[in-house]
Order: sequence, then C-alpha cells, then structure tokens
Amino acid sequence: METKLNQFIQHAIESQPISGTSLISSLYGDALHHRGGEVWLGSLTKLLEPMGFSDRFVRTSVFRLQKEGWLDVEKIGRRSYYRISERGQSRFRRAESKIYLSEQSEWNGKWDLLLLESADKDEKIRLKKELSWLGFGQFNTSLMAAPNSNQSDIPALLSELNAAENVVYFHADYPFNRSEKNLKSLVFDAWSLPDISEHYHQFITLFRPVALLLKEYSEQVISPELCFQLRLLLIHFYRRVVLKDPLLPDELLPTQWEGHIARHLCTNIYQRIDQGATQYVTQICETTFGELPQPSSAYYRRFGGVLKELSAA
Repeated sequence: METKLNQFIQHAIESQPISGTSLISSLYGDALHHRGGEVWLGSLTKLLEPMGFSDRFVRTSVFRLQKEGWLDVEKIGRRSYYRISERGQSRFRRAESKIYLSEQSEWNGKWDLLLLESADKDEKIRLKKELSWLGFGQFNTSLMAAPNSNQSDIPALLSELNAAENVVYFHADYPFNRSEKNLKSLVFDAWSLPDISEHYHQFITLFRPVALLLKEYSEQVISPELCFQLRLLLIHFYRRVVLKDPLLPDELLPTQWEGHIARHLCTNIYQRIDQGATQYVTQICETTFGELPQPSSAYYRRFGGVLKELSAA
C-alpha cells in the first residue's frame, strides 16, 4: 500500500504548481500552530526535502513569510528559528475556524451589510480583498454582504481592519421570500459559486482514491513519515479551496453542494493519518527549547473532535 501512497504523493505534487509560501503556511497552520508555533529552519528542510522541496525552496519561502509579517525569526548562533508572529496568529486562527469546521452552524436568516461608499478607491480595493477572504460577497460596487453568523463580531472586525470610520454597518432581515430566486442568482454571482464548486470537485477527484485505499487497508500501519506527507498535502489542497469558500448556509447553496462532500472526505482521511503524522513532526522538529510541546487541547477539537490524543491511543 505504501508504494501506491508514495505514487499518489508524487502525482499530487506534480498535478499543479505549489507555492512555497502557501505550502509552508499550510505546514505551520496544520502541524505547528497548536504546538508553540516555532521551529528550527533545519527541521522544515528535513520535513520537506524527502517530498522533493529543496533547502533553497524552504529558505526562500520562510524569508518571504517573515517579510510579509506572518513569521518572526530568532537567530541563536548559526541557527534560525521561525515562529508565527502576532499578526500571523490572528490569520491562522481565522483560517483554522474554516478549514477544520465540522459542520455549518444554523443560519438565523439575517444579513450583515457593509457600505463602503465613504472609502476612497485604494481603500475600497483593500477592504474588498480583506472582506472577501472573510466570507463577504460584493453585491454592487460599494456594498459587501454576508449571511449573519452568531460568531461574527463585525464592529471588532472593522476595527481590526482599520475601517471603522469608512464603513457603514447594517444588520438586515430578509422577510420577502417572493424574490428568493433573484437572491440566489445574486449569491451565485457575488461569491462565484460555480468556480468554487469546480475547485472542490478537483479536490474530491484527487483525494477520493486515497480514501478508498486507506479504507481497503484499514488495519495496515502506515509509516509516520508517509502520514505526515499525506496530511500536509491533504490540508494544503483543501485549504486552498475552503479559504475561498464563504461557507454560506444550506438555504443559499445548490443541492448536493460539493463543499459538503469535500469536507467529509477531508475529515475521514485526516482522522486516519493524524496520529502517525503528529508522531513524525515530534520526531523531526526542534525549537529553541528542544522538542516541540505536545498538541494543545484545541488541536483535538478539529473537525468536531474526531481526533484521538496520542496518550489515549
């Protein structure tokens, strides 16, 4: 089975270009975020070189992430240790809330509307980009909208984006169901749902054979190194799709939405290989204090708490 999984890993890596900064962001978010968020540069190379990513690839990528404010660096002698920055922590927390979601929360039928009329041209461009990443769609040139979530704190979000003075915030109801067809059409355009669905379909097509293989050999032990490589690629490819998904409530989605299928597939594969992957990261990674700390309790709440702690295995 490991031969087939190795062949899959090579196929996945070759299937489309992989950005170094994106891949290492996936690695930090998945493997290190709940384990102190710090690692020696040499450990990153040891993790990624067997997958075909060179030392130069790793060094260039972490340098760029540092320059962009995602990572901080500490040099001790000739060694460099990269840890998630304060700014990066905020971004990783937001991303994690989408990537490892177990199921969509129930929608109350209300909307959050943000009017950008007062912002200048450059500020509008910045805010639209930031808000799109946070799940808002563009209803017209100055109006961004999102189905309300009980977890949303829009005033705090606007303050964090330094936009509180330039954005007018409305909390709206939708009591007129006669226009529901037009609303769904607007939603399709504002969030480019067909494109997102196609990306989910590509993810499912790529990883479904892995799920079938793991199910066929459910009792067979997979090496920790292979578990790590599979888990990294699984989350990297899934992350690239789900972070573009606004996670709309079912009432606004097409029937048999590909995103639900992709989440179920990702959860099942992750659950099967997680322990081996975690063991391998522990074995390889070094920090300024020595070994990585064990994953925090928040780590095991991913995907609704389906993961098992190593001590309980």
